[in-house]
Amino acid sequence: MARRFELAKYYTKKYSNILLPCRFCKNNDVHVVSERSVFPPKDVWAVVCGTCGDCTGDDTSVKKVVEHWNSKEFRSKQI
Repeated sequence: MARRFELAKYYTKKYSNILLPCRFCKNNDVHVVSERSVFPPKDVWAVVCGTCGDCTGDDTSVKKVVEHWNSKEFRSKQI
C-alpha cells in the first residue's frame, strides 16, 4: 500500500475532532484522502464525505483542505 494512503488514515484520525459534519447530509463519516496528481506528479489531499461524496478541491497541504472544509465560505455554497 502506498505510504500516502497510510498518511490519509493518520490525518483522518488526527483531524477527526475538528472536522465538521458534511454540509449536505450532516454525516460525520468524513475522511482525509490522498490522490496523486499527474502534472506535476505529487501527492494531493482532499476532505471527502464517505456518505454523499461531497469534497473539497485538492491541495498539497492537509491543513489547508481541513481549514477549507470547515470554512464558512465552503459550507455556505450549495451545488
